[in-house]
Amino acid sequence: MITAWNPRGRTASDDVNALAQHGLLDEIRRRGLTWWPAVGGDVRGTHREESVAVVGLSDAAARDLGRRFGQDAVFAWTSDAWRVLACASGAAAVSG
Repeated sequence: MITAWNPRGRTASDDVNALAQHGLLDEIRRRGLTWWPAVGGDVRGTHREESVAVVGLSDAAARDLGRRFGQDAVFAWTSDAWRVLACASGAAAVSG
């Protein structure tokens, strides 16, 4: 799952976030990737960010796309694991 909201960890206005997310969607479409709308947020539901779930990206490609849109990390999942992938390094946090 990738978002373009709040790049570089700084809270952006709704207008700035919408423009950035539009750019992310344009890039995903340009690459011909399959995607679905998604929403990321905290467990309490007090914070949310529009996101996209993209099918078939390698970890490196997902990190690169996140980096292009100023993100610290992206989320990846398979049938057996949920991973948080750091965009600036090869670090990952894994849960089952």
